[in-house]
Amino acid sequence: MSASLTGYEWTLLRRDRRAWWALLALAALVLLAFAFDLAGVAAGNAAKSEAARAERARWLGQGEKDPHSAAHYSIFAFKPTPALAALDPGAEPFVGQTVWLEAHVQNDMLYRPQGDASPLQRAGLASPASLLIAFAPLVAFLLAFTAVAMDRERGTLRLALGAALRPRAIVAAKALAIWSALMLALLAPVVAASAVASAALGALNADLALRLALWASAMALYLGVLTALGVSVSLLARSVRGALALLFGLWIALALALPRWASSAVEAAHPLPSSQQVKQQLQDEAPSFWTAEEAKKHRQALLARYGAKDVGDMRVDARGAELDLSERHSHQVFDRVLGGFYDRVAAQDRAFAAWGWLSPAAAMQSLSPMLAGSDFGHHRRFIDAAERYRRALVNRMNEDVMAHPLNGAQPRHTNDETLWAQVPQFQAPQPALAANWRNAAPALAGLFGWAALAAGLLALAARRLRP
Repeated sequence: MSASLTGYEWTLLRRDRRAWWALLALAALVLLAFAFDLAGVAAGNAAKSEAARAERARWLGQGEKDPHSAAHYSIFAFKPTPALAALDPGAEPFVGQTVWLEAHVQNDMLYRPQGDASPLQRAGLASPASLLIAFAPLVAFLLAFTAVAMDRERGTLRLALGAALRPRAIVAAKALAIWSALMLALLAPVVAASAVASAALGALNADLALRLALWASAMALYLGVLTALGVSVSLLARSVRGALALLFGLWIALALALPRWASSAVEAAHPLPSSQQVKQQLQDEAPSFWTAEEAKKHRQALLARYGAKDVGDMRVDARGAELDLSERHSHQVFDRVLGGFYDRVAAQDRAFAAWGWLSPAAAMQSLSPMLAGSDFGHHRRFIDAAERYRRALVNRMNEDVMAHPLNGAQPRHTNDETLWAQVPQFQAPQPALAANWRNAAPALAGLFGWAALAAGLLALAARRLRP
């Protein structure tokens, strides 16, 4: 009985062309956005791979030189864009794609895609996730209005109740018909396209399959929440006009206004220093370790460490030891200043995720990029990996200088490709789902809370339904 009733409700939905065409139009936009984003991801990763190969060849072919000069010559590291960024680019458009790994400095990442974005992309409406989060509520509410409010206005709902059908069965059939329409039109095509595209790009593995399954599950739950809210409001409203006004107001509040308000509230509660302030602090603290005033003190500390009375007695090269000491001091400054800044960004993300109880759209805005591997947590893993590689490279170059004690004699020690090849090629870290789960866990709790609330409202509406 329930299957046939759901099929009947599905047929009624298809007869209302306005809501149905709105559903199909959004489905087409979602697929077009996915195709556009996928092309950008594929082209960008291909270009990064080619540039990385050229950088490796440039590093190996730099010729004979002072190893510390090689540390300044250094190399660019490129960040691959995750395949599921075609579903939700997350922070990708706002963060750099490559970083210059040189001695003494932890540089900013370069080439932020948002700088070349179109007006539609800058508005945040050019990805499947953003379209679904912002406009699926509108379509779901239109379908609910069509299935419930208009049905009640025409009197067909009263006839169904008078035929001794249980109100709960009618409500469940309407909700299931709307949810299945949203799933089949909006979610299933883009998830299938993502799986096929990932396989074609050679990116499909167990981690990506799990991420895609979780992303689809979270979005399906989001669509279920919207369906239950739409049907509940349409049933509980006293008139067709009242139902329509409430549904439009609910869409504006939940999908548009409240997430923006939550973002502003988080920025006010957890403000970030400007990038210029961070750079100035680094410039003030990192180079100050080896000033003229401090040079004598640090030189005496090095002599004491190696048990020498003067530079000529040191068993390592004094210049290399000074460079190594200065470099390791700068590591502490970078960890404190930049690490503290990144911690504050992560705190902002966690604070916004905690606002998921305010709106299911806000919860999905936190969950979706985390599952796609495009949130700041995943970006920071790349930053940390690139910095570890930079430090290992520079330390290896300084160690080679230290291992050939000249202590002021000329010419300086040089080395060649035999040393450069000892530095392995940089490999970007694979995204780890569990490592970034903490930031978005409050959003998942909020989404489940909304699911419980929507289910409760739907049950209440079914109990109050009378012929």
